[in-house]
Amino acid sequence: MEDIDAPALRALTPDDMPDLMALVSEAGWNQTPQDWKMMLALGNGRGLADDTGRIVASALTLPHGNSLGWIGMVLVAGEWRKRGCATRLLDDCIAELRDASRVAGLDATPAGQPVYERLGFAGTERISRWRRPARAPAGEAAAGVNPAGHDDLARIAALDAEIFGAPRPKLIQDLCSRADPMGWIAGDNGFLLHRMGRNARQIGPLCASDTATAGCLLDTALAQFGEALVIDACDAHSGFGALLKARDFMVERPFTRMYLGAPTPTGDPGRLFAIAGPELG
Repeated sequence: MEDIDAPALRALTPDDMPDLMALVSEAGWNQTPQDWKMMLALGNGRGLADDTGRIVASALTLPHGNSLGWIGMVLVAGEWRKRGCATRLLDDCIAELRDASRVAGLDATPAGQPVYERLGFAGTERISRWRRPARAPAGEAAAGVNPAGHDDLARIAALDAEIFGAPRPKLIQDLCSRADPMGWIAGDNGFLLHRMGRNARQIGPLCASDTATAGCLLDTALAQFGEALVIDACDAHSGFGALLKARDFMVERPFTRMYLGAPTPTGDPGRLFAIAGPELG
């Protein structure tokens, strides 16, 4: 690890929000203060500060169940890049998860992947971020798809745990609590959640028994929203990718799902069509 001039690591708190959102804005990412507040409440954030106290680098771990920990929000201000900040933060995240006997997972951008590989992460599962510009809502709710209500929360959380591979009910509850409608559900065959982002509405997670059901859930959302949309879709479902393209989504960037050590598949990837977001798993 390179020596850097930044002070020692310290915990992130909601009081750091202006600096954290500045990092998000500089990187062009989509997280909001509400996202940060949720992640800091459910997980463990750490940062590096310059000599003025400004947070110039961040990273965060989210526990999912008893055995998985997700690393996200690895951000470094431009003037501090290539000075060892990311590695220093990642080392701390890895140590925390190892001490808790948790498998460390993350979704790597192309720029971050070489850093993660040097630390021992591996994986081949690909995810693509698709974006559609703002346009008037069109269409109507698909047959068999209904708005999700509070009575559906337990069923959605259980399906998410089964398909994602680890329980995260508080995360699901938070996403649902700040969306209207909170999402849609297709009986026991799948669900779709969403949230407003900094520069686009994030669609996901989207879990479904098959591509046709995933398409029905997506089309119901498209009938509701007119703002710019992003969705982080699993490349393994090529038919769903074709569906997104037909609805005027375009690929913006790829991610690679990686785990520390040998790749560790979780859950039921055959029913996972879009993730909650690379920072959430």
